[in-house]
Amino acid sequence: MSTQQTKRRRKRYQPGSAFAGDVKPRGVFRIFGNVRLFFLVGALIMVGSLFVGGIVRSGSLLGNNNSSKNTNYVLPTGTASATDATALPTLAPKHYTSAPAMTIDPSKKYTATIKLANGEGDIQVDLFAAQVPQTVNSFVFLANDGFYNGLTFYQVIADPHYVQAGDPDCQAGQAGDTCRGSGDPGYSISPEKPATPIPYDAGTLGMSNASQFFIALGSSGAFSNFTPLGKITSGLDVAEKITRGTPIESVTITAQ
Repeated sequence: MSTQQTKRRRKRYQPGSAFAGDVKPRGVFRIFGNVRLFFLVGALIMVGSLFVGGIVRSGSLLGNNNSSKNTNYVLPTGTASATDATALPTLAPKHYTSAPAMTIDPSKKYTATIKLANGEGDIQVDLFAAQVPQTVNSFVFLANDGFYNGLTFYQVIADPHYVQAGDPDCQAGQAGDTCRGSGDPGYSISPEKPATPIPYDAGTLGMSNASQFFIALGSSGAFSNFTPLGKITSGLDVAEKITRGTPIESVTITAQ
């Protein structure tokens, strides 16, 4: 091999020559020749992907509210009373600024007739006016003002067995999903304890707040902290057939 060829080969790999890496890529390929720029662009692509993914995920949740609903308030399928939007008109929820004045006479006998919509039957209840007058007074006031008309039994629980209604946001045929089971009439009343304890047997009504009442369908000590409202005298079999979403047509009060 000649001396000239050896010098030429060495020259090709001398620092500063094209073969030593001094040829700079052009256009978008310059990224690969600059380590800092390469990692900066990679980081920007990663952040952008996370941002776009978050938007897509958020959009999917907004478009499908059923995935976030509490199943306690899902109306039953295949039940005409729960799904028939024409059963009762949607009304504006009633709210009051203060508790009603005492208008009942605790010495009288008060009976409430809870009429279910779509001919599903009536439930008659003797109210405990003498034992818990403030609670019965509130219930009678709301019933006479039509507060319960069109509301639904939004909750049915198997253990302990009971059904519950009286949330003004849980209406028959309502649009959207406003029923959360936390509504009230806009005022509160203090719990009352009868002088003689009233057991929660099947058919006993209790109040969970100023407007929401429940019907015990089995004996349970779990209800003992709630004020008893009355006792079913007729229609216990009707109450036992109530499903989530069953509408109340009306609650009427008679006094003797």
